[in-house]
Amino acid sequence: YHFRFKISLVGDSGVGKTSFLDAITSKLGTVVENEESTELHIKTTYYIDDAYQYKIVYFDMPGKERHHKYIHKYVNGSTACIYMFNVTKRSSFEKMEQWIQETQNCETPFRIMVGNMVDLTTNPKTQKTLINPVSKVEAIALARKYDTTAHHFRCKTLGQAQKIQL
Repeated sequence: YHFRFKISLVGDSGVGKTSFLDAITSKLGTVVENEESTELHIKTTYYIDDAYQYKIVYFDMPGKERHHKYIHKYVNGSTACIYMFNVTKRSSFEKMEQWIQETQNCETPFRIMVGNMVDLTTNPKTQKTLINPVSKVEAIALARKYDTTAHHFRCKTLGQAQKIQL
């Protein structure tokens, strides 16, 4: 391989980390290894462009409270850490600071905060049933506080992701 990357996905259970991972790996590369346990989900992909070969290893961390004490061990040394929350579940956003602080001392050059399930906030059928969804303004403010990049999207249409300019 010419380049190797380790990408960690962190966030509460049910925010869409595994769906996000499945969407990425179906669009980018070939899955060559898939390990899953109660402690961790690791997916390794192989990707070739015009002149280079890439190996990308994704670490999908369980979001349950009992796993929090191990998170920094898996995130340390990652090329990027993706902090994910569900925009329709405020509690998952409110825990973002905890996730970020728990991995603050890890050597991770890129930190990205992702708000998932944005389509539910704009769909007239689901919009009426949402109680206090997370706004872009709130997400941007938190991303700026921790010097991360912020994105909003839904996994099913990964190609239509909206990057929020900070």
